[in-house]
Amino acid sequence: MAGQVVREFKSLDKRFEKARTSIIARRLVDLSSKRLLAIEKNLVEEGSAVVEQLEDLRVASEDALAKADWPAFEDLRTRAVTLATRYEELRELERQVRNARRERFLEEEIEKRLGSRARVVVYDFAMMALIVLAVGLLLSHELTTLDDSTVILFDVIDVLACTVFLFDFFWRMRIAESKKWFWRRYWLDFVTSIPIPTSLLRLGRVVRLARMARMIRIVRLLRVVRTILFFWRGMDKLAATLDVKMMRRSLKILVTVLILGGIGIFYIEGAPQAEGVETVGQSMWWSFTTVVTGGFGDIRNPTTFEGRLLTTALIIAGMVVVGIFTATLTSVLVREEDTTAAVLQLEEHINEQLSELRDAVGKLS
Repeated sequence: MAGQVVREFKSLDKRFEKARTSIIARRLVDLSSKRLLAIEKNLVEEGSAVVEQLEDLRVASEDALAKADWPAFEDLRTRAVTLATRYEELRELERQVRNARRERFLEEEIEKRLGSRARVVVYDFAMMALIVLAVGLLLSHELTTLDDSTVILFDVIDVLACTVFLFDFFWRMRIAESKKWFWRRYWLDFVTSIPIPTSLLRLGRVVRLARMARMIRIVRLLRVVRTILFFWRGMDKLAATLDVKMMRRSLKILVTVLILGGIGIFYIEGAPQAEGVETVGQSMWWSFTTVVTGGFGDIRNPTTFEGRLLTTALIIAGMVVVGIFTATLTSVLVREEDTTAAVLQLEEHINEQLSELRDAVGKLS
């Protein structure tokens, strides 16, 4: 008997996982480009209907004002606000669908050019390995002292890796549906793939900053890792949370502020004798602690007017961005708890109805 129960639950687990994957864990980029195009057309049609209703309300509101009927105008304005909000939601959703369709179209074209999905996976893992190698060499060069022959070898490997990255960038851009969209989405890949030999370090701090900025290419590595992580159970909930508009925007702003703050303080006050910001890595850590702790990290107190002004700007930006991120995360979690409470309340109501039904059936019998 116990073994039968276990087998039944295993069967239920398979059905549950299939249903969960088909509904909860499905994303826009999981659909084909043709299906996404159909969704995009439906959104355009719905948006057109909303605009037509809004135009009808505009005519009716003008009539209400002509008749000096302010209560009617207020009612029409309330309905117009609802329609305007709905249209903005449709526009945002259409933008997400359009980006997903172009992303999916690019993936389909790459798979078509390479011949199979397995080859695409091999290609992505090869690029991932090359990115790890390039970033590792760059870190080794910045954090350790190397002899001239090793530096030259690192430069050769880095230039070859950058050549591969640039070839991959322009190849993808050529087969993308929209060149403008591709450039706007992947311009960072191009910037971080420009080779800068170590011999140019003598030109000054700006070139060194440019070399360190190329470490942002690890973002490209994260795209591949993110694709792998979505196969893990439970990552769909994390994806749904991070897909909230304000959550994504606050994360992007936070990362941008951290990078600009670190580069800014290094350029303004960074020097071999500047305690706490001697290197780009220390400057980035100073920027992180300043933004997150509101300046209480106590790693370094700026001595220049520009440095103090930058610190003030980072503290204010950190208060705003971290506040937005926390508030958005809280709203997502509260909304999930509210949904759970509603489901439990509904379950309790159904149980009460079933009990009443059993009592009624018992009386009839």
